[in-house]
Amino acid sequence: MTDVTTALDPERVLGQAIAVRIRQLRRDQNLTLDRLAKLSGLSKGTVVTLEQGKANPSIGILCRLAAAFSLSVADLLNDHPSTVRLPIERTETRTLWTSAKGSFAQLHSSISGRTMFELWSWAIMPGDVFSADAHSPDTRELISVTQGSLSVVVGTHAVILSQGESVRLVTDQPHSYAAASILPAHFSMAVLERGGQRDPGPSSPATKMPGPVPQDTAAR
Repeated sequence: MTDVTTALDPERVLGQAIAVRIRQLRRDQNLTLDRLAKLSGLSKGTVVTLEQGKANPSIGILCRLAAAFSLSVADLLNDHPSTVRLPIERTETRTLWTSAKGSFAQLHSSISGRTMFELWSWAIMPGDVFSADAHSPDTRELISVTQGSLSVVVGTHAVILSQGESVRLVTDQPHSYAAASILPAHFSMAVLERGGQRDPGPSSPATKMPGPVPQDTAAR
């Protein structure tokens, strides 16, 4: 796995939009490329490649960038985050990961701000495995399987969920999702990840964040 994967044509628009958004936010917050790399835990080469729009970021990289800017993923993706807090506010569904076999992850809604509270829907096709690196400390996920059966691995712990079953996870360590049968696994996911960890200190080494994507994909 590498930090960034080459974008497919349907995803190129997203990659270009993210490139513009990263440049804008970095300049607005007066961050150098080196500083953004350190805050996000990405290599400087990865940040440069993303700013140039030469690749499409994985979901994991989007999460790292959002935390570095003290934003939610939804705000990172939105050129004009809403500043109006209404009792009811429509949100836009975005497909942030796909695979050649037809797997996908869609972000439906997220609160605005540095804390990431998100609602997702996923489909994992047989043979695909979505692997993710550790999220921020004490990140929580709620998963409910709506079709098929799902294999979930968090660290050294594993569980297989059938249709109608749900699970509560702490995903501040490496984790993965895969279909556990010959049928696709469909599931909903809610994620709570607290942001705001902006300053790792000037002496902290930047670590590379592999994009958690199946080998046959081009996308988290």
